[in-house]
Amino acid sequence: MARPANPLPRRARTYVSAIAAIGLPVAAYCAYSLARHGVPPEFFLFAILTLVSGRFTLKIPSVESHCSPSEMFTFTNVLLFGPEAGAITLAADSLLLAWQRKFTPAQTLFNFANLALSVWLAGTLFFRIAGIAPMFRTGIGPSTDLILPLALLAATYYVVNTGLLAAAIALARRRSVFLVWRENFLFLGPGYAAGVCVALLLVVALNQVNFSVLAVVPPLLLLFYVTMRSSFGRVEDAKGHVAALNKLYLSTVETLATAIDAKDEVTHGHIRRVQIAAVALAREMGITDGPAIQAIEAAALLHDTGKIAVPEHILNKPGKLTPAEFERMKLHAPIGAEILSAIDFPYPVVPIVRHHHESWDGTGYPDRIAGEAIPIGARILSVVDCFDALTSDRPYRRRMTNADAIAILLERRGTMYDPAVVDTFIRNHERIMPAADPAPHPISRTLSDTRAAQDVPEPAASLQPDALIQSEVLAVASLARAVSGEAGIADVGALTWMMLRSVLSCESMALFVYDEKHDAVLAQYAAGAHAAAIRGTRLTVGSGVAGWAAANRRFVLNSDPAIDLGAPIAAAVPPLRSCLSMPLEHQGALVAVVSLYASGSSAFTDDHARLLTLLAPSLATSIAALPKPGARTADARRATGELRLFKRS
Repeated sequence: MARPANPLPRRARTYVSAIAAIGLPVAAYCAYSLARHGVPPEFFLFAILTLVSGRFTLKIPSVESHCSPSEMFTFTNVLLFGPEAGAITLAADSLLLAWQRKFTPAQTLFNFANLALSVWLAGTLFFRIAGIAPMFRTGIGPSTDLILPLALLAATYYVVNTGLLAAAIALARRRSVFLVWRENFLFLGPGYAAGVCVALLLVVALNQVNFSVLAVVPPLLLLFYVTMRSSFGRVEDAKGHVAALNKLYLSTVETLATAIDAKDEVTHGHIRRVQIAAVALAREMGITDGPAIQAIEAAALLHDTGKIAVPEHILNKPGKLTPAEFERMKLHAPIGAEILSAIDFPYPVVPIVRHHHESWDGTGYPDRIAGEAIPIGARILSVVDCFDALTSDRPYRRRMTNADAIAILLERRGTMYDPAVVDTFIRNHERIMPAADPAPHPISRTLSDTRAAQDVPEPAASLQPDALIQSEVLAVASLARAVSGEAGIADVGALTWMMLRSVLSCESMALFVYDEKHDAVLAQYAAGAHAAAIRGTRLTVGSGVAGWAAANRRFVLNSDPAIDLGAPIAAAVPPLRSCLSMPLEHQGALVAVVSLYASGSSAFTDDHARLLTLLAPSLATSIAALPKPGARTADARRATGELRLFKRS
């Protein structure tokens, strides 16, 4: 029983207590029975052989199990001296093992009760079915008559012992009992069968010769142990070498995948979270095959490889994609598969990448396959991919709660997603989804720093608004050129608000001024509805809507104001449900972000964005010309004398 890192859950403690309540009285009965009827001295010899051989344990390469000759002596004890002798011997061996491996009291108690109960049940059933008494005094009859009872002895001990242990581990780790048993104990069956067969041969030898035959057993066991340890050691070395190569291989894949992921600024970090959760979900689905798990692990990293062929303005678009843009985005699945098909993967990565956007009902892309024709890895990846996307912030919407995301998965269950995968994910999502973003890959930081250093702002759009709007803006701009004296951010904000509210349908406006020291934008001015709540909002560059516009030097159209201002803003009166955020740059440097808020959904149009793009350079110049805190009065007046909202032609 593995030593738990945390205290056992309540159900696990109850289960351990129940097994102890059954097993301890059984052990007490066995001890009483041996004391009452007595045991021959030969029993102690076999007990010592059982305890000593239990220390010579070998790990079987490639599977999570161990083999030991102690089972052989345990079964021999049962056949010769009865189930009580076998139960007491193995229970004593569990105490020695607990001391050797420093088990907790709960583990020690459980193992003691489990082994005593398992051996006693199996031995009692054997003698009832065989219809014989312990063979030390009666001898052994025709061995052919014992084949079925011996098989039942080994099977009962194997099933009861490993079943009780698998249940304890499953309750401690909140996993399926069957999956735990299959992963950890399935491969132990042949060892139990071999142990009971050797035990029968040993009993026959002892009956037909005498107990002096035991003199040759320890040397044979020692030779067997040394030979097998050497052989297993070589296998483990080879396995370790393969594991090291696979780790290097996967690290290379991860580096390349992270480089591709860094291109997509909106979903940055997404693939690492999806990889962790997809592998965990695959194990919960009962997938234990090594190549299958490795395929899912690599495909989760590489599933968006095809995005390298998608233009960045589509990948990083804050708003909804047009039909043409979505068709271009859909190509990333087959393109990614085509790119990866040139790599000779030792496991099936390419099919998962190609089909991770297929739907259970056959309406997905690129091949419109359905049901179990979709690779299981792709079905797992699509569910995890969807949940992570829904529960992450996007510039065009704020993240959903886990409950809302699960409701969407349930809505799509049986249409887009495999029902079995959805059900398994929902049961285990709190445990398998990363609690926090994984540590960023070194290449992520390198590419981010490089992009920030080389990012050159795009020139302002040259598209002209309607003549009527232009004339109104120019009229207000003349007022801005007349401003003089002790102007500040409030003056620029008030003039901007007076101008924009007359030509744009919006309820509020905010000027987020860039704070270079803290790499953040601060709403130093706000006007219109809920201005007091908006004023003072601080956003780190890169986070939220205004922060995204500041980091990427691009406007954001019709995003959700609640991402910046909090969920209550959508329920306020009037509510704020859409925003238009525009970065303001002066001489290549960010000075501020202006955000307009409206009560309707998708209230702003491309014409509104073009108008604000035209205004942005002059507004940025006006803010840049404002005196810094502590500037001298003459300098301040000289600066504000140049205050203007439009450049002179």
